[in-house]
Amino acid sequence: MIRQSKLCTQSSPSEPKAQGGAISLLVAISLGLLASLASFYSARSVLVDRLASHNQRQAAQARLAAEAALAWARADLQRQYTGGSTPPIWGAAPSTTPCPAPHSGPRWQCVAMQPSAHPGLPDAVVQVMAVRDLISSPHVAQLLASASLKDGTSRAQLQAQLFIPTIAPAPSPPNTAAVVLNACALAANNGATLASTSGTSGTAVSVCPTSSSTNNTPGTCTPSAWTSVLGNITPEQIRAWSEAQAHNGLSALSQPARSVYWVDSPATWSQSLGTPEAPVLLVFSGQACAHRCPSLAPGVHVVGTVVLQTQCQDDKARAWNAGHIQGQLVVESGLPELQSGSHIEARELTASPHRLPWPPGIDPRQVQRVPGSWREGGP
Repeated sequence: MIRQSKLCTQSSPSEPKAQGGAISLLVAISLGLLASLASFYSARSVLVDRLASHNQRQAAQARLAAEAALAWARADLQRQYTGGSTPPIWGAAPSTTPCPAPHSGPRWQCVAMQPSAHPGLPDAVVQVMAVRDLISSPHVAQLLASASLKDGTSRAQLQAQLFIPTIAPAPSPPNTAAVVLNACALAANNGATLASTSGTSGTAVSVCPTSSSTNNTPGTCTPSAWTSVLGNITPEQIRAWSEAQAHNGLSALSQPARSVYWVDSPATWSQSLGTPEAPVLLVFSGQACAHRCPSLAPGVHVVGTVVLQTQCQDDKARAWNAGHIQGQLVVESGLPELQSGSHIEARELTASPHRLPWPPGIDPRQVQRVPGSWREGGP
């Protein structure tokens, strides 16, 4: 009988020691890796914090530079304005500065201002643009200030509205008469008609503060008719406003249409102007009326206010042809006669171009910031 013998293997005494050493090595490597990772993330966190602090500091510098540019622009406009018809920034020359996208079109006038570098922020590049609406708010400039650091890492934009006394408030309530005179004479030839708002003929208003004389001494003219309709708005302000609209490309055919016309030419006026929704202000200046005020050609239709600067001399309005005026005729003298075919129809013009919205609490004689208009961001 053959017995199979079992071979019994026994581990060597050195193997447990080898396994323990390998485990210890793995633990040590793991701890080293964890320590390295902890050190890496700690350093990375410090770096991120430093970068965030650096970016925050740069953003604050850009914002401070934009604030300084905005303050400079306000001070510069206040320095430029000396009580004249318009600050030099708006000048007679057409603006060549492209307007931002929200302000495209001929109604917007944009002028780039050039603030000097702030000594405390030498790394900032600043720009300021002054924007105004030549139709509805020529007396309010929107200042758009931007600042960026030279390395391009940070940028800030601020804006605010600034009131500039380029136009005065119109009287309230408005004078709605068909004809406003600076003397007490009005004689219509056959075929010339005046109509009140209700449609009755022969209605006119004469502004006669002292006497019924139809002539005044040249050089001593008191423009009572002008102030009755336009208040403290000066002829210089109207002229500057008209020139700005013309230089910016506004016309009777533009969109929107031009609203103010100052005319120095003695030639007969032959263009129809205005609509009930967008009436015009048409002024024939003292230069145009130097000999005799230019008439409106037969068939010309004007919706709005027509002013004759006759300088208190009735002869300059003699034999005047009014065409067809829907709105109001203002004459700085008497109106000795109207040519046949003239028709003046009173119409209350709630949207008269010279009747502008006024921000609350504004002194119309001072350059000042419009309350509540300051905000961050672009237009």
